[in-house]
Amino acid sequence: MEIRKATRDDWPDIQKIDSVVFNHPRADFEVTDNDQADIDATWAVFENGRPVSVMSSYDFAMVYDRQYVSMAGIGDVGTLPESRRRGYVRRLFAAVFSEMRDTGRLFTTLFPFSFPYYRMFGYELVYSHNDFSFPLDAVDLTRRVGGIEFVTEATPEILAIYESFAIGRNLAMKRTPEIWKDRMKPDPYKDQVFTYLYRDDAGSARAYFTFHAKPDGPHRVAAAVRDIAFDSDEALIDLLPHIAILQPRATRATMRLPSDVALDLLIPDPSAVGHTRSAAFMGRVVDLRGALRATLWPGSGELVLSVSDEHMDWNAGTFCVEWGDGECRVSESKKDAQLTADIRVLTQILSGYIDGGTALRHKLLTSDFSAAELSAIFPAKPQFQNHGF
Repeated sequence: MEIRKATRDDWPDIQKIDSVVFNHPRADFEVTDNDQADIDATWAVFENGRPVSVMSSYDFAMVYDRQYVSMAGIGDVGTLPESRRRGYVRRLFAAVFSEMRDTGRLFTTLFPFSFPYYRMFGYELVYSHNDFSFPLDAVDLTRRVGGIEFVTEATPEILAIYESFAIGRNLAMKRTPEIWKDRMKPDPYKDQVFTYLYRDDAGSARAYFTFHAKPDGPHRVAAAVRDIAFDSDEALIDLLPHIAILQPRATRATMRLPSDVALDLLIPDPSAVGHTRSAAFMGRVVDLRGALRATLWPGSGELVLSVSDEHMDWNAGTFCVEWGDGECRVSESKKDAQLTADIRVLTQILSGYIDGGTALRHKLLTSDFSAAELSAIFPAKPQFQNHGF
């Protein structure tokens, strides 16, 4: 048994694992230059020189407390049926976690097929999708101001809107030129996927959205908003009437919004709005000291923190965190811990998925601080994640 990074020679066999494990029919297993990024990201377990278990770790950057930090996105985890239950995924994680540390990653994230399964490796729920649906006739059309224009590429104005929208929301991905190219790839006329830029009455670009006109019964379509960004809640309010009249055959719209946006407060009849919150995304801290130093702490203070992490021993221990004047110092400590948490729960409160007081009330951690004090130290934070990998 051998564990190592994949090569181009390994790729046809790894494509076969993908086909078997993920039910992806394939007509051929040729290797092209387009495969190189995936090859470079992939680790595999080999039996008798043949890959039998695989995992990919992609390099990304995501927002954490108003700055972009390094993040490893895990995907394509799979083992051939005849080689399962031999601990291969655990061994792959050990190799990939070591690489994450060596390359300076602060966080790692993934979209799970099973939340209990990935908890075994220190991951925890850090984001739930915030999905809304509403009849288009529920929108107040008298509020329509400004105008929209059809676009076919990510213009500088769209890039600026996204940056303004993303930087204040944890987990939002930094969009590279490659990601933007993929976002704008659908042919609007063939695929019925359209992107529009919204300008206010002064001509300033304030928002954009991409929607898919999906069949929704005889002679009807549903406007499924795939991507959206706006520079303020006001811009979203002003954008809604334009979405409502965009497609004359559409009667209903769906959209995914950040955790801090409540669409039911923006529609005159909130009973017409459907809202689902579904667990979607898991994460874990890779470099605890680095994550604590990158955190936006309130005011000034000190916290002695005891952390357990069975997979990354460099994160385990007792640490004194001191912050103030825009600086944060993290050092090992022999003091009695004021807060004791597993790395999973700590990831949840650092990411802002839950506040510290909620974690305490739900007995996810122990602390000398009150729930109110912990909520002030670790507040819930706006979040958004709308990317796959």
